[in-house]
Amino acid sequence: MRSTIFIILCIVILAAGCKEEKQQRRHMTKAELIEYNTKLVKRDSAFISHYCYAQGLDSIPNKQGLWITIQEEGDGEYVQDKEMVDIAYRISDITGKEYYNSERDGIKHITVGSGQDIMALDLALPQLKHGTKATLIIMPDLAYGLMGDDNKIGSRRILRYDIEIIK
Repeated sequence: MRSTIFIILCIVILAAGCKEEKQQRRHMTKAELIEYNTKLVKRDSAFISHYCYAQGLDSIPNKQGLWITIQEEGDGEYVQDKEMVDIAYRISDITGKEYYNSERDGIKHITVGSGQDIMALDLALPQLKHGTKATLIIMPDLAYGLMGDDNKIGSRRILRYDIEIIK
């Protein structure tokens, strides 16, 4: 009888402790959240910088945190906002794990600036000419962020997005 009461008491204490710990995590101040996010962005930028160096990508980030390396410059006009474009692509993370590619999953048809895909594409495409092949290294907040894509890409993934603007 005593051992049963002891076990029940332990379970109640553990459950109460877990609940209190979860509540403490939820109550970060705005300043604490900003500080934490700033640290994550700095860490991600350092990872990307080392990755680009190791991969031989001549890439410099823009002010939004998007790293673009042009592999082959197209000879067409620059892509315009609200223009419909088709892109061939390969999406992987910086460990090399491939998530999607156009050969298997089909060409993407995107209206630039519409928000129909990740924010990074809306930012990158107007900087590229039709026919361009480029590599985008994308910070999590410009890709699928904290939630992932609810399919293959998990939370806070830094992505490598190899694209070719084909139409």
